Amino acid sequence: MSKRRKQNRSQPDASSPALPDAAPISLGLFCDAKLLFLTGLLITARYFLPAESAPQGETLPLVLAWFLVAILFFTSQYTDCARSLRLDRFDAAVWLLVLGQALSALIMILFYEGQQRAALHMLWEWMALGLSFSLFRRIIRFPSQRMTFLHCFMATIVLLSLYGIWQHHWMYKQLAREYQSVRQQYDAALTPETQAKFQHELISMGVPANALSGSGRKQFEARLLDSSEPLGMFALANTFAGLLTVGFLIAVGLSVHSLLPPRTEGSPPVDRNRLQIVVYLISTMLISYCLILTKSRSAWGGALAGLVCLGLLKLLQRQRLRQTTQRLSRKQLITGVTLVGCVLVGFFLLATLSGGFDRAVLSEAPKSLQYRIEYWTGTWDVIKENLMWGTGPGNFREHYLKYKLPGSSEEIADPHNLFLDVWANAGLIALAGLLLIIALAGYQWFLKPLLQKQPADSRSPVNDEADSFLRLALVLGFAFTFPLLWILQLFLSGIDESVLWLFLPGWAVIYVLLRGGRKQTADQAVLDLSPTSLIPLSLAAGFVALSVHLLVAGGIAMPAITQTWLLLLALAFPVTPAPSPENSEQVDSDQAQQCPPQSVHKKTLALALCGLLLILFVMSDFAPTFQRQSLVKRAEQTLMRGQSDRIAQQLFSQAGQVDPFSPEPWQALAELKFREGVQNRQAFEEAVSFKQAAIQRNPLSPLNYFELGRRYYEQFEASHQQEDLTDAIENLNRAVSGYPHNARYRALLAEAFHAAGQISESREEAEQALKLDQANRSAQHVDKYLTDETVSRMKQIINERQTNQN
Repeated sequence: MSKRRKQNRSQPDASSPALPDAAPISLGLFCDAKLLFLTGLLITARYFLPAESAPQGETLPLVLAWFLVAILFFTSQYTDCARSLRLDRFDAAVWLLVLGQALSALIMILFYEGQQRAALHMLWEWMALGLSFSLFRRIIRFPSQRMTFLHCFMATIVLLSLYGIWQHHWMYKQLAREYQSVRQQYDAALTPETQAKFQHELISMGVPANALSGSGRKQFEARLLDSSEPLGMFALANTFAGLLTVGFLIAVGLSVHSLLPPRTEGSPPVDRNRLQIVVYLISTMLISYCLILTKSRSAWGGALAGLVCLGLLKLLQRQRLRQTTQRLSRKQLITGVTLVGCVLVGFFLLATLSGGFDRAVLSEAPKSLQYRIEYWTGTWDVIKENLMWGTGPGNFREHYLKYKLPGSSEEIADPHNLFLDVWANAGLIALAGLLLIIALAGYQWFLKPLLQKQPADSRSPVNDEADSFLRLALVLGFAFTFPLLWILQLFLSGIDESVLWLFLPGWAVIYVLLRGGRKQTADQAVLDLSPTSLIPLSLAAGFVALSVHLLVAGGIAMPAITQTWLLLLALAFPVTPAPSPENSEQVDSDQAQQCPPQSVHKKTLALALCGLLLILFVMSDFAPTFQRQSLVKRAEQTLMRGQSDRIAQQLFSQAGQVDPFSPEPWQALAELKFREGVQNRQAFEEAVSFKQAAIQRNPLSPLNYFELGRRYYEQFEASHQQEDLTDAIENLNRAVSGYPHNARYRALLAEAFHAAGQISESREEAEQALKLDQANRSAQHVDKYLTDETVSRMKQIINERQTNQN
C-alpha cells in the first residue's frame, strides 16, 4: 500500500463528525452482541430445516426463539434511548400481511371447519416472520454489520450449492444402490418378522410408509431412481432453486462491484483485492451451476428477470450520477457483459454434458404451464368460495381437492402463484398487505431517486474495537447454527453424518475466502453499500427474481422462502438512528441518557405485548405440540421394538389428550385397532371411534372419509351386516363429494353401490371412475392409475347393467 493511501486512511473524513470512543464492552454493547448472535443463528437455521414442514409444527422452536429475541430487544431499549420503536411504511405493510394471516386462522378456528392445529402452526410462523423482519431492520442497522451479514449469507448459499452439486453427482446414486439392496430383501422376505425388519430399515432410510407398495411405491421410485435434481436441505428442488436465484444475483453484484468498483472523478484509485475477486467469481459459478441442475424453469426465468432488473437499475443509477461523473468505460461494460454471458453459456454446456440439463427440460415447459393453469383454475374456485377470509393458513389442500380438475397432475398444497397463494389462504387483508409491500419496494427502488446523501452517522457509533466485537458475534451466530442443529437432531433423516460434520469447517473456510482474507473496515462497508455501488441494486434484483419465481412455483407460505424475500427488503431499507443534533456536545450527558416518559411507556407496552404473545404461543401451540410429538415418538419406538401394543396405545391416548387439535394420535390409534383384524368386532368399533375422532379434528380431508369407508366395506365383506355397508356408502359418498375427480374413490363407491343392489348408481360411479382413469393415463399420471383388476371390475359392473337391460 502506498504512503499516500495510508495517510488517507488514517485521516478522518472532515465532512463527518468524529466517532465517540465507547467503552470496549458495556451492558448495551453486550446486549447488541447477543441480539446479533441470535439473529444470525435463527436466520441460518431456516435454511437447514425442511421448509415444507412448517404446517406440521417442525419449526416451532424457531418461533419460540424469535419471541425471546424480541423480548431481549425490547428490554435492551431501556439502556439505549436512541433507538426508535416507531413503525414505518415497510413495517406496516409486512404486519398487514401478517394480520391477514392471523385473522384468517382465527376466523377459521372459531367459525369454520378445518385443520385447526395446522392453522395455529402457520399463524405463529407468520408472527415470527413479522418479528424477524422488524427486528432485523433495527438490529443489523449499520453498513459494516450489513456487509458482514451479506458475506455470512453468501457463505451459507455457496455451502448449500456445493452440497447440492454433491447430491446430483454422488448422493442419488449411493441412495439408489442402498434402497434397491434393502428393497430386494424386503420383497424376498418369507416371514412377517423378516419383512417387518426390512420395512423398518426402509422407513429409517426415509422411505414414506405409503411408498412401500402400490402406486405410492411407483411414484417414490420414479422420484428416487430417475431424478437427480439437487434439493439442498429442502424437500423440493423448486424451493431450493428460489434461494439459489437470490444468491446468484447477489454474487453477480459482488463480483461486478469487485471487478469494476465505483469511482468518481478526482477520487484515488481503489485497491482491488484479487483473491476476493476470484472467490466472488467462483461462488457465482458454483451457485449458477447448481441452479441449472435444479431444472427449475421458474427460477431460471426469475434469474433472467433479476439480471434485467439489475441492468435497468444500473442505467437509472448512472443517469442520476452524471453530475458526479462516475466513470465506467464502454470497454469495461462490454467486458463485464461478455464475461457473464460466457460463464452462463459455459455452465449450460457443462450441465448438459453432465446430464443435469437436457432437451426434456425445455420440451416439457408447455406441459408444466398447462399444469399451472389447471392449478390456478381450481384455486380461483376456492377463492370464490372463501373470498374475504380465505381457507385459513395450512388448509388450502382440503379445499382445493373439491375443485381439482379431472386429469390435473397433483394434489397441491399451494396454488403455485404468489398472489393466489396469499389470497386463497388468508383473504383480502393479507393480499392488500402483499400488494402494499411490492408497491413500496417498487417505489423505493425504481421511482424514488437512488442517489441520496449518505448520512454522516451511517457508520456504527462505536469505536473500531467494539464494531469488530459486534460483527464477530454475528459471524459466530451463523457458525454456531451447525453444531446446534446437529445436537438437537433437527436435520433431515437419512443424511450422512460425515457430510454434516463438514458443514461447519466448510462454511468457515468459505466465509474467510469471501472476505478476501482481510479485515473489513467500517469505511469500506460504507463504500460497498453506497448509492454508487452495485451491491444494493443486487438486493432489488434478488427481490424481483424471487417474486417472479413465486409467480409460477409458489412457496410464499414456506417460512424459509418468505424469510429470504423479507430479508432482501430489510437489508435494503434498514431503520437507522436519527442523526444527532449539531449542538449535541452542549447537551448535558445525564440529561441525554434520560429517556422521555412517553418513550418509556411505549417500550414497556411493547415488552408487555410481546410477553403476552409468547405466553399465548406456548400455551396454545408450542407446549401441546412438543408434548404430543414426544409421546408419539415414544409410541412409535415402542412399536418398532416389538413391545406391547397396549403401551403404544396408552402413549397415543396421552398424546391425543395433551394436544386436542391434532388428528395424528387418533389416526395412529385407529390403525392399531384396525390391525387386529375384521373378526374382532369390538376392536373394529373402537377403531371406528378413533377414526371419527381424527375426522372431527380434520373434517375436510376426503382421504379420512375414504379410509373409513374402505374399512367399513372390508368389514361388510367379512360380516355381511347391512349397517356396515350403509356406513361404507355414507363415508365414501363424503369422500367423493370432497374429491369428486378421484378415480379410486369412485371405483370403491361403485363396488359398494353394487353390493347394496343399487345398480344404477353403481354403473354411474363405475363410468366416472373409468373416465377419470383414462384422463390420468392420457396425462401419464402413473401414481393415479387404477389397477388392472379394478378396471376389469368397473367394466364388469357396466356390462352387467347393459346385460340386465337387454
